Amino acid sequence: MKIRTNIKLLTLSGIIILFGLLLISNSFALNTKISNESIQAKESLNQTEKDIIEMIGRNIPVKRVNESYQEALQIYSAQLALEEKESKADYKLVMEYASEVSSIKKTAIEANDELNVFKETFTNAEKETNLSEMQDEYNQIILSFNKERFEDTLILIKQGYNRISEIQSSQTVINAVYKATSRTIKYFFIKNGVKIIIIGCIALFLLFVFWNTLTKLRMRIKLNNLNTQKRAINGLIKEMQGSYFKSKKISENEYKIKLKNYEEFIRDIERQIMVLNEEIFKINKKSSR
Repeated sequence: MKIRTNIKLLTLSGIIILFGLLLISNSFALNTKISNESIQAKESLNQTEKDIIEMIGRNIPVKRVNESYQEALQIYSAQLALEEKESKADYKLVMEYASEVSSIKKTAIEANDELNVFKETFTNAEKETNLSEMQDEYNQIILSFNKERFEDTLILIKQGYNRISEIQSSQTVINAVYKATSRTIKYFFIKNGVKIIIIGCIALFLLFVFWNTLTKLRMRIKLNNLNTQKRAINGLIKEMQGSYFKSKKISENEYKIKLKNYEEFIRDIERQIMVLNEEIFKINKKSSR
């Protein structure tokens, strides 16, 4: 309910902004001595307005970009008034604010898409692994996006993937060692308390014997995690293609930029998968000797 209310308020804000631009546009049309700089500034403001509306349509918070837009709009109005009085006007700050909004929008869309992939990866991993110890980190990722720290969101997501892999590997090793040694060790401690040294040697021997197996198991878990990420990204690509080719909800430029980012992310995942497969192959080859 709160999210819907915020979206309604932001939409209302957008309507008010549109009305303001309309007034400026009328004033603009009446003046025959408007400079090229003023025209460029107005075009930049129009594009900024479109960027904000697009973010609202994607349910991305826009308080940060809206503040920059309001600043740009006020400066533009003031400089336009000076120009109409044939005084020197400077639209440099207007252009800078507009450029800032464009950059934030691009980062926000990227963060939004990657956050969706991470959420799906986290949910799938949580079905097989206890991820409660990283719940605070997960909440920080969501909070960074809601607080519009989109740059931080991208960094935290990468750290989140590494954290998931670490937890999965740690729990797998612990469980494997426990199952392989717990019964034997318990029996010896109960029946042969005086032979603790022998038991310690046996435990070390078992660890040595199973070390390659545990290492391969840890690598396979990481490999499965990478494949899950890859499938999630491919799903987003199909969804995006539907939005572009069928419903036309996204522009060609946005489609190309997002497709390029997705393909780069997939290539990075495939490189990691290739490295893991090579390491597993080396371990298998070494074990067969």
